[in-house]
Amino acid sequence: MKYDLLGIGNALVDIEVRVDDDFIERNSLTKGGMTLFELEKQKKILEELNGFSTKVSSGGSAANTVHGLSVLGGKAYYIGKVANDFYGKYYAEDMRACDVAFSGTGNGNGLNDTGTCVVLVTPDSERTMLTHLGASSLLHPDNVDEKIIRNSRIVYIEGYLWTGDSTRNAAEKLAKIAKKNNTPVAFTLSDAFVVNGFKKQLTEFIQHNVDILFCNNIEANALAATEDTEEAFAELKKIARTVFVTRGEIGSWASNQTEKKITVNVFPTKAVDTTGAGDLFAAGALYGIIKNYSLKESAIIGSYCASEVVSHMGGRMPVGSYADVKTIIKKYENLF
Repeated sequence: MKYDLLGIGNALVDIEVRVDDDFIERNSLTKGGMTLFELEKQKKILEELNGFSTKVSSGGSAANTVHGLSVLGGKAYYIGKVANDFYGKYYAEDMRACDVAFSGTGNGNGLNDTGTCVVLVTPDSERTMLTHLGASSLLHPDNVDEKIIRNSRIVYIEGYLWTGDSTRNAAEKLAKIAKKNNTPVAFTLSDAFVVNGFKKQLTEFIQHNVDILFCNNIEANALAATEDTEEAFAELKKIARTVFVTRGEIGSWASNQTEKKITVNVFPTKAVDTTGAGDLFAAGALYGIIKNYSLKESAIIGSYCASEVVSHMGGRMPVGSYADVKTIIKKYENLF
């Protein structure tokens, strides 16, 4: 089987809940970011939310991206680790139902239950994530299959994997094999929390391995150690051949070896939940690159996918989303 995209990341089940800003402040949480939580601490938060309406769905940054690419019509494979429990079986079935090839469930109980992420969505549609990695932290270099890499057009790695030695080693092995096979490596910085904790290692990894870099303006500023996103963008262009920087509601920037800088606006939409916005931007942009669209057209497809995912609760692009990319590009041209 040939794949357009092979993704690797922390396989997590998202538990989304709407809360007010007071809940975030009362629990001393970092609004808009991701924090690693022990299982018991996560359970205490869920106990406080007893009676609130929740939405459960498969998640994980790279998993959201490969799912989005599949919705657009691409062929995708995902490497991640879940346990042989209720959530793990749910995750595996959900990925396969979305036509994403997935290695399946493993074994685990107690601390190694399938990883979960409590996603708190405030009235301004911002998401705050409390993550228990669980079985996802058991991802190991042995889970990386060279044959699948050879049969993939692009590989995509999430920065969250740098929070664990074994998961980071798996990501590094995948990148090494991809480079050996001349397969482009795409990478997302994932979160400013990751950048601030592993800046030196990430910079070196990007310089030696990454062809296509994704991040938002906050992550870009953190990696470049500046508060000026223009300056950060210039620095990122020095370490990766193709760079995409999303800037929330004011659009995105992109550059490659032939385009110094292009700017793309966001598609008008009513934001309900920003979970997965960057993941789906990457899905659209990678689909465009794989299908030989221009840099600007690829960013436009990414912008569309991001607008689709923020229009509803959850980090996955709705399966019924309009997915004809030529129509998406034409719609953008008519809007702007």
